[in-house]
Amino acid sequence: MGLPELKEKIRHQMDLADERVLRIVSSVFDNYLNDVVSYDASGNPLTLSEYHNKVEEGLADIKYNRITSQEDLEKEMKDWDNE
Repeated sequence: MGLPELKEKIRHQMDLADERVLRIVSSVFDNYLNDVVSYDASGNPLTLSEYHNKVEEGLADIKYNRITSQEDLEKEMKDWDNE
């Protein structure tokens, strides 16, 4: 069973589930989304949802050209030595 079939199976099961099962599933997802999956550049832990937010922020930065080229960064780093 592939991912699309599994998702469809679970959707169907969720439609048939009672409140008890829905609360259990909700709790599983809450715990899953709050697990530490990565760390930022400063070493701070990131949960799955925080990680996804950081990825989306990065993609938006690229989309709106809020980036620094490697060449510009290298020039900026040379100035750091003069400070």
